[in-house]
Amino acid sequence: MTEKELIELFLLKRAQGGLNEKDDLQQLWEETPSDADVDMPEAKKLYSIARNTERAMNGYFQPRNFMPWILATACVILAFVAVYVFMPEPVTRLVSSSTSKGFFELPDGSLVWLNKGSSLTYTGELNGKTRQLTLEGEAFFDVSHDAEHPFIVHSKDMDITVTGTRFTLTSYPELPGAVYLEEGSVIANGRAFPETRLAPGQGIVFDDNTLFWKKVPILSADHTDWTKEYLVFTNTAIADVFASLEHWFHISLSCSNKDFLENTRISMTVRQETPENVLESIALLTGISYTREEGNRFIIRK
Repeated sequence: MTEKELIELFLLKRAQGGLNEKDDLQQLWEETPSDADVDMPEAKKLYSIARNTERAMNGYFQPRNFMPWILATACVILAFVAVYVFMPEPVTRLVSSSTSKGFFELPDGSLVWLNKGSSLTYTGELNGKTRQLTLEGEAFFDVSHDAEHPFIVHSKDMDITVTGTRFTLTSYPELPGAVYLEEGSVIANGRAFPETRLAPGQGIVFDDNTLFWKKVPILSADHTDWTKEYLVFTNTAIADVFASLEHWFHISLSCSNKDFLENTRISMTVRQETPENVLESIALLTGISYTREEGNRFIIRK
């Protein structure tokens, strides 16, 4: 019996309802004439052909026919997942020019003032486990409170961690960094000093005389006045005037005469003058002299 005849016999039996699914192969084999030129392997092959033919007639499809489609679909799904999971979040960089200051509201509701020539960089929408930013220059932060998502500012000399507070951080490349706390609490992790917690009215600065970092008492107004349009000093200690001018112009003013710094007071208004213009006015009022060193460093002599 030929292969064609076997298939026709199989299909005829199935159409007449004479075959049960479990006994298909056995009945087909027994009804095949004994002198048929078909051995067992060939019969299995023919049965497979007939079985596939029956499945096709009854609306079945072999799973392997779906494999290319399934694999293609899986690849597309994996591609979408990979893009969603591994696609980098957008990076935002806020910048102020060398001649003006900037004010910005961050995605988490925090407020930031950037001094001249400053930039603040962060990734995404500040909605992760921590809110991390990197500062170059100087900024005053009014941080939206969120105890479960610490606000961390990285700078060249230290990292500042807070959950909600107001503070000033400086990080100009040519000047030592510093942090000044107005309210709340911050933890400063220094590159060259141990972890330090600050209370309102405290700061961390670099002492040019001892060449060490130290915690110091501060007047917060001296370190936030630069966020305004102009500076007004009324019978103000010259040490506090110098502190405000350092932020206003992002310069360093160094004077070793402590008696002069603590006991001399002046009144003046500073608008859009140059550092040299302001120091010339102070020289007329107090008799100081000054020299400009490399970069933005000024040495005051009295």
